[in-house]
Amino acid sequence: MNDQARILVFACNWDGLSCVEAAAREGLCYPASVKVVRVSCLSRVHLGLILKAFELGADGVMLLGCQPDECHYDVDSKCVAGQYEKALGVLGLMGLGSERLALVHLPRGDGAGFVEQVDLLASRVGGGEKPAVAVGSGRSEAKPASDWRFRSEG
Repeated sequence: MNDQARILVFACNWDGLSCVEAAAREGLCYPASVKVVRVSCLSRVHLGLILKAFELGADGVMLLGCQPDECHYDVDSKCVAGQYEKALGVLGLMGLGSERLALVHLPRGDGAGFVEQVDLLASRVGGGEKPAVAVGSGRSEAKPASDWRFRSEG
């Protein structure tokens, strides 16, 4: 069984993704169980997407974005922080723990900072068996934590 923490990183297309690319260019390593999803801006990531990641078996979710006040779309950083705080509250109500979600702002091209933050999140959430989360309209069933691939509902 793979005991590495499964982490989903929502990375903004600009500074966030440049950190992931810089880590690769610099030959820095992070666990293969880390999956990166590029989004145009962290403001596009809402509570439902975060909860869906946990429903599909992610042990941790990282929101990786631009430094405050440096967004390419002039989105107020309070908007992103608001979604993050809302998600922390829901995770707490569900008994999942706030340590499973991280909001990270790094300067453009900080590959070492990205790897450090991923390792920090991985150490907080661990990689043991965690129950998958059933969220939604009641139609969803918990998925095995060992299988977190996206599936089409049939």
